[in-house]
Amino acid sequence: MTNKQKPFINIGPGQIITREMQALNWKQEDLAQILGLTPKTINLILNNKQGITIDTAILLAKAFKTSPEFWLKLDQNYRLRLNSETKEMKETEFKAEIRKHMPILEMKKKRWLDFDTKSTKSQIKAFCEFWGIKSINFNMYSEELPFYTRRNDNDEIFTAYYSQTWFRKAKIEASKIKVPDYNKAKLQKLINKLEDFILTKEGVTAFIQKLEECGVKFFVLSHIEKTYLDGASFMSQDNPAIVYTGRHKTIDSFWWTITHELAHALLHLESKKNFLDVLDFSEQDNSTEENEADQFTAQVLKKNEIVNEHGKLRSRLSERSLKAIAEKLNISEAVVLGILQFSKRQTYRTKLNTYKYSALENIPECYFKG
Repeated sequence: MTNKQKPFINIGPGQIITREMQALNWKQEDLAQILGLTPKTINLILNNKQGITIDTAILLAKAFKTSPEFWLKLDQNYRLRLNSETKEMKETEFKAEIRKHMPILEMKKKRWLDFDTKSTKSQIKAFCEFWGIKSINFNMYSEELPFYTRRNDNDEIFTAYYSQTWFRKAKIEASKIKVPDYNKAKLQKLINKLEDFILTKEGVTAFIQKLEECGVKFFVLSHIEKTYLDGASFMSQDNPAIVYTGRHKTIDSFWWTITHELAHALLHLESKKNFLDVLDFSEQDNSTEENEADQFTAQVLKKNEIVNEHGKLRSRLSERSLKAIAEKLNISEAVVLGILQFSKRQTYRTKLNTYKYSALENIPECYFKG
């Protein structure tokens, strides 16, 4: 929040009227008779205890040969300055700044924060505890984002703020998870066998458990509004952390997101960079790291082979041809369909979507962090 310049003396209309009266050698009784107001009213105006109405401004303008607007603006500015630092004004300012940077009502609903919505003190306390700071400030948001994030062009400023807020929550949750020492070679071997896990619903839980054995922290943390996040990868202590938001909860999106974030773990996290990904816009991202992760994911999930097999079809994709491609490539129908849809080879409106069951329903509850 920026520092505001404040006047040393708050000049109101009363001081100006008094100065003009002294120059003309008028008493309060003189001014009361000239304006047709009671002495009590004049006294209140001279002490800035009564505001200048339009009628009074017109009378003052006639008496001192000024404009009515002069007195109205003078009175308005005086009262604005007078009230700018009241407790209510300061509380309003703090609450507005907090909500500009964090969607605290959504976070309360997710149980990420606990505060009294009617108490400014409670909201400030929740904000400070969330960020681990002693007094409220927003310096963490003024720094350049310490991660790569693909963002929707809409709501850019909120996307940046809320992404950083989400990332803070992700780091907090990751720090609580205990796994063995990270074994990069073991993780690479696991990914080489990924297709064995993709073929069954039970493979989701089995794969997550194997990730932990490799020293990878995995958990589900829902995205917050205007972030559009699908997943994230970063180092937590000395272990990679992989986060899935479930924004697109279908099983094909799960495998694509997890594989993409694991690509970052294998290729990029040793450089201490952090990645927050909106995979809807993968083809629009030109960063080297994201392109490498996309290529890695496409190779593991056999994107080119799926597209090539689809190109051989003489008619549109049917359930029979979908199963044939999946069987030939030893991968699930859901992944085949999802890749064809993302590649714009197949419409999203199709009865074949029954193959794209919810990944969230196959992830044990203990991995959900909010």
